[in-house]
Amino acid sequence: MAETISDSTMKSNATTSMSSEDTAPQYEVHWFRSTLFQIFVVGAVFFCAPGMYNALTSLGAGGLATPWYANATTAAGYAFMAVLCITGGIIVSKIGVNASLTIASTGDIIYAGSLYLNSKNGTQWFLMFGSIISGCTDGLMYAVEGPIITSYPEPDRRGRMLALWVFMRSAAPVIGGAIIFGLNNSIDSSGGVSLQTYLVIIGIMCAGPFISLLLSHPERVQRKDGVRIVFRQTGWVQTFTEWWTIVCSRDILLLCPLFFTSWFYGSYIGTLETQYMNVRTRALCAFILRFGDIVGGLMIGYFLDNKRLTIKQRARLSFIGVMVLNLTLWVWTAVVTKQLEDKKPVIDWTSGSIFASTFLLFILFELATMATQTCLYWIIGQMSDDFVALSYMTGTLRGIECAGQAVAYGIKSSDTTNWLSIGLNVSLIVFSLPFAWVVIRKIGVVAFAKTTFAIEGKNDNETSGAESDKGQIA
Repeated sequence: MAETISDSTMKSNATTSMSSEDTAPQYEVHWFRSTLFQIFVVGAVFFCAPGMYNALTSLGAGGLATPWYANATTAAGYAFMAVLCITGGIIVSKIGVNASLTIASTGDIIYAGSLYLNSKNGTQWFLMFGSIISGCTDGLMYAVEGPIITSYPEPDRRGRMLALWVFMRSAAPVIGGAIIFGLNNSIDSSGGVSLQTYLVIIGIMCAGPFISLLLSHPERVQRKDGVRIVFRQTGWVQTFTEWWTIVCSRDILLLCPLFFTSWFYGSYIGTLETQYMNVRTRALCAFILRFGDIVGGLMIGYFLDNKRLTIKQRARLSFIGVMVLNLTLWVWTAVVTKQLEDKKPVIDWTSGSIFASTFLLFILFELATMATQTCLYWIIGQMSDDFVALSYMTGTLRGIECAGQAVAYGIKSSDTTNWLSIGLNVSLIVFSLPFAWVVIRKIGVVAFAKTTFAIEGKNDNETSGAESDKGQIA
């Protein structure tokens, strides 16, 4: 892609921007159809499904006594999730946003049930089955929620809406963690959590499918700027053509190494919790750590909407900031790991400095990871305004992340050395930086050709125009 924009393109973009900003809504925005309410619905569904799943994973090994088989099933779940994330946009474009969200809210209920049965009866085959089903539905969840949170909000509120979404998705593990902590705070030995824990979490998860019914169809959403959201209906040939062109575009491929490593840390931190912390301290982690998610998402979200800085400055400063923070935390992790391997403690919240250093490290990892995640979604949101195109992009983002998680949990499905995980995480971050920077430095400077492709493919009469632009996509 060229590094400069032609005068005609600049004029066209300026005209489009002015028309979008000056267009006043021809109706009174109803709260039920507002973008804010839609984000609340998506956040509430995530709260009940993947959010409560995350509350269980905050315990390490899903609350079970040993991490190895749980890590193997989690790796399988993430492998299927990766496939459904990447291809889920096609499903969303065919069955619609509402049906996709409802279906996506069901799989985690099965997974939580499998944890309960395995903890009670040792039914390991069902744990593997539940993890795979959960992976498939969560993959569809990420494919449908991504374009909602990036295309529904008005451009000048996108960072704050992302922050709100982060807050709601992170509130689930906080509240779920409070429940878990309340049910397990008296267990001061290592092992699995109480069976009642799973029953309470399953009850909350069951509300997700009903909440999903409140979501408005994209074309019925009312934005404050009066711009309508278009959910394009295309034939199978055009659908696969657009999907393939977008997911294989140069900019998306350059971001893939960063996508892959953005959640790679989780298996290592979860294994450390299971190995060195007793049950009540793991329950405390499940309750407190997600506050780091909330703080990280809110901080970066409001920064990304800061109009005192240009879009170019926001993109570059946020990217540099979160990458420096991530690398710093891995240096700290190496120090803490050496201490744990030397002392081999069973950490309780009364353990003094070893608890404080480990616990604070875990919180900062949550903050850094959610700040990174919010930044990545914001970057994707700068690359297109088309709902279907964004479903392909955000699905690819989450799919590659899941592939990284599958590899990470696969590595920790056996008792491998901790230094392998540390070395891989640092190496992957360093490897991804120059590729991601090629894309970051374009934001606010040059146009992204994928947007042109998606907009010109809006109807069958314009398909040929879209086809002719394929060569322009970076």
